[in-house]
Amino acid sequence: MTYQETAFSKSASHTIGAVRKGFSTGKLDNIARLLGVDRALLLRVLGISERTLQRKNVVSARLSPAASDRLARIDRIYALAVDVFGDTQMAAEWLKRPSRALGKELPLRLLDTDAGTQQVERELRQLQHGFVF
Repeated sequence: MTYQETAFSKSASHTIGAVRKGFSTGKLDNIARLLGVDRALLLRVLGISERTLQRKNVVSARLSPAASDRLARIDRIYALAVDVFGDTQMAAEWLKRPSRALGKELPLRLLDTDAGTQQVERELRQLQHGFVF
């Protein structure tokens, strides 16, 4: 079983329900730790200001469904990168390094949109199958 299969062994309906409910802000911190990035970078990708997050910690401690969806995207792409590279640290480093194939963008920063996520996923799939550009 691959890392990705393990990470996403829960049913799709469970994931959809969790996204609609909104992930806890703790999940944000866990993913930031996994990737070795500061919270500010992850917040930019999620489209959330630090101030908004501080208010959420006081009010509800949950991310919006839209931010939760983006966070689920990041988690899914990280799991795919772990499968491709076979190592959690290498996967995290790849996501934080500019990629020529992605227009010298950081793959992580492209995960704020569906189109960017598709580009990153396509690049990972090409690497997985031995295509290097």
